[in-house]
Amino acid sequence: MLAGWLHAQDADDFTAPPPPADGILDDARMFARSPERHKAVAEALAALEEKHCFRFYFALYNSLYGRNLEDRAHALQQAWLGESPGMVLVLETDSRTFRQSQTPSKGEQLPEGVNLPVTGPKEFSPSDLTAIGRTMDESLRQAASSEDYAERLAIGLTSGISKVLDERAAAPEGSSKSRLVLLAVGFGAAAGLVSLLVVAGLKRAEARALERFVFPNATVGTRLGAPFGGGKVSSRSFGNREAGR
Repeated sequence: MLAGWLHAQDADDFTAPPPPADGILDDARMFARSPERHKAVAEALAALEEKHCFRFYFALYNSLYGRNLEDRAHALQQAWLGESPGMVLVLETDSRTFRQSQTPSKGEQLPEGVNLPVTGPKEFSPSDLTAIGRTMDESLRQAASSEDYAERLAIGLTSGISKVLDERAAAPEGSSKSRLVLLAVGFGAAAGLVSLLVVAGLKRAEARALERFVFPNATVGTRLGAPFGGGKVSSRSFGNREAGR
């Protein structure tokens, strides 16, 4: 209950400060003891923006005291970025927990009139971020201090983002649009196939429900009594009674 109350207070009372000029909000004063690390991170953020027009903010807090990191990242993203492409990374230094929030894509209108909620040219899907995170795992494990961890996290993430944007820029022009068209066609074909399979299944079920089985006329001998021999023999007839009428 207390955690829920703190969460509500954070959502209602938090007001984002002005965006930091160098992209770093060091509320934890983590880099106050390591100005060279502050400079290295600021240069990495500036290089990403200069090369790809992708603004990246890094906010550091000692602890949010039970408040939600995702909500804080989202609030800062809305205040600092609005609809401009970019990302806000929030790190809780005490727990080494971090969350990010990025400007969402508006999707892309395809020629066929299908609007798919796809990843924008400067937006990163969960799989993109997971792949970047894997390249950083070993480096983060080797961090000797909280300052070292914060520096490795910020520089590793900006480096991974820059690499992905480089790959997208090198892709042939129009390839993204073609991929989306093929994706839309594939969705349509898959939906049509599922519909056909459902109809075929219903028809087979209906046909099985209407099936009738007719037994042929046959006389079967049955020995009565004396399970090991002797006794009398009678016969029973099985088949379609109507056929004998």
